[in-house]
Amino acid sequence: MTTPRSRILLLALGGTIACRPTRDGLVPGLGAADLLAAITPPGGVQVEVADPITRTILYPADWVTLSEIIHDRRAHYDGFVITLGTDTLAHAACALALMLQGLDCGVVLTGAMQAIGGAAGAPARRNLRDALQVAATGQGGVFVVFHGKIMDGRCASKQRSDSDDAFDSVNAAPLGTVSRSKVRWRRKLTAPAGRRRLRSALSTNVALALLAPQTDPDAIAALDRYDGIVVAGYGDGNVSDNLVAPLVELARRRLVVVASQCPHGAVHHRYAGGAALIRAGALSARALSLEMACVKLMWALGQAPTVRGARQLFRRA
Repeated sequence: MTTPRSRILLLALGGTIACRPTRDGLVPGLGAADLLAAITPPGGVQVEVADPITRTILYPADWVTLSEIIHDRRAHYDGFVITLGTDTLAHAACALALMLQGLDCGVVLTGAMQAIGGAAGAPARRNLRDALQVAATGQGGVFVVFHGKIMDGRCASKQRSDSDDAFDSVNAAPLGTVSRSKVRWRRKLTAPAGRRRLRSALSTNVALALLAPQTDPDAIAALDRYDGIVVAGYGDGNVSDNLVAPLVELARRRLVVVASQCPHGAVHHRYAGGAALIRAGALSARALSLEMACVKLMWALGQAPTVRGARQLFRRA
């Protein structure tokens, strides 16, 4: 009896992994078929290819397109692998994790810090092969696979700009590893909750405000044009004294989420500045990465018809 083959759709979206060198620098030039030809696919995996988007940076409209492709083609495939640029990979993973509800197959995002061809492309080839192996396990969810680590798509964040080990799992341990062509989950993952459905609506009228010691209080007024604002404060989600009053007023008029500029650790708002914003109605990002805080706010505002509804959805999703 022959072993059933896992059918995986490889979606190539550009990025460094698919780049070719030119006189003007690296530009995306390789498609999904080229990437697949650069590796030996894992045994028992049948890979089909598609090139729906080609660019180095993905935009919110691209996340929607991706979610629709995966939702519409789910019945035809056992899993999906997406190769894309690393600079916005974490944002895309967060978005797909929110949009694809009740996901009963693996959606695995990966990329590389070097193009897949030549000697320097060995890490890229490993990442692609590892991603295909994880997708073929049948485990449902959105994952980022990079440098042998399997990360929850909601927690992965690019932390290094010049290392093959570019991504960390923020405030959560990696879910597993891929080593010597073997997938090892660190713990048993729970089955996807609820029925499978697509919730892809987003609001792009969201800003990220990274506070600095020289931030002028008058600059806060410019944020009033946005429906949602993620305020990246200091440490525990604190803000400087001179910004408390304008940020409190902003939190009373708009949906504000208070996060930290620190890449690791949750925010508890133990200091007066950050606590004042929470009392005024701002939401806490808690242990979310900055990427997830921004994308989740965009998603909540896009899904709910009212600010109150978006606030509730942000808290519970």
